Amino acid sequence: ETVSFPVSDGHFSFTVRQPLYKFLQIEDCNNGWMQIIVDSLPARVEVDFSTNTIVEGSWLNRQFNQYMLFLDSLYELMDLHTSDNDQTIYESLEQSLHNAEWHSVIDNLDNMIPVYTLSIGGQYCMMPYERLTECMKEQYAFTSHPEMEHVWKYYWEIQKRLPGQKYHDLELKDPEGNLHKLSEYVGHGNYVLLDFWASWCGPCMYSMPLIKELYESYSDLGLKIIGLSLDDNHDNWVNAIESNNLSWIQLSDLKGSKSVASDAYGISAIPETVLISPEGKILSIGLTDQKLKAKLEELIQ
Repeated sequence: ETVSFPVSDGHFSFTVRQPLYKFLQIEDCNNGWMQIIVDSLPARVEVDFSTNTIVEGSWLNRQFNQYMLFLDSLYELMDLHTSDNDQTIYESLEQSLHNAEWHSVIDNLDNMIPVYTLSIGGQYCMMPYERLTECMKEQYAFTSHPEMEHVWKYYWEIQKRLPGQKYHDLELKDPEGNLHKLSEYVGHGNYVLLDFWASWCGPCMYSMPLIKELYESYSDLGLKIIGLSLDDNHDNWVNAIESNNLSWIQLSDLKGSKSVASDAYGISAIPETVLISPEGKILSIGLTDQKLKAKLEELIQ
């Protein structure tokens, strides 16, 4: 919801009742904007849109503003080095960004700033499970914030596919309508990679050349790849398989996000991979790009 207020001599004011600890975004309609937290009643916050800085406000809002400004500075530097032939500087800045995001959580367990990083900023699904476990504890007040509901959902779902447990068997159809169980391919002495994807998922399609490369490199050495599609349209699914020449096993129940596959493995975001050992135990999850390639190089000789 967007609400406009008249500005007089560079100032505006409004009175509105908002839930405690709600995150609000304020803008000046001239590329200046910032997030603030409703943390007292009534709240007074004075901002300088020329620098996106909170001039006057609570400790919480000033702390939050400093964090946001630091992130912005890192993003600006990363933009400058995006097209470098040598990605060393970019990768170093990216690591600094991840470190800053993590510290915004772990250094603020006694306030609401982690809600922004984990939930609104979407870092909950980028963070290693071990780190997420460190902060997803009910004694931390921020974990009961309404914005954290989907983070809790993700946290409980990811436990369905944690390494060390036995794989979950499924029965799905191939593009010709024939039923197959995962147990036909898993637990028979081969590594098996489950690739959760969909034709409508841009990042999934972007990752397909690497999956093809892995299939060509390791299928003769025993690796089986099983594509588990979260499509809900048969033609779109099949067209994506054929146009991209995806020659490994493809299965789906065409129920989209309500697929039995996504439910069994707690999949709420794609692409996602689950690597299963020759004995049928989950080895690793969430490996993409070069990390996935390196893992297979390590395991399959």
